Amino acid sequence: MGLINHVVPADDLDARVDEFVDRLHSGAQQAIRWTKVSVNIGLKQLASSILDASLGYELLTNYTDDHREAVAAFSNKRKPYFGRAS
Repeated sequence: MGLINHVVPADDLDARVDEFVDRLHSGAQQAIRWTKVSVNIGLKQLASSILDASLGYELLTNYTDDHREAVAAFSNKRKPYFGRAS
């Protein structure tokens, strides 16, 4: 896709970034813009679904023995002990 996918020595990084920026600046601006928009559609959908799932699972952890132990340990200023799941 022509995305940044190069590894360069730190001393060469600024020059390589400048070359890439110049290449983008001299490219077809509408094509670059709409390609970026279309790629971001999928990325935004993916990020949204991951965030929704993560929030749901985070909420579930509030009802676990591990959460209760973490709160108790914090309140008692001690290191928590999380038993192994069977």
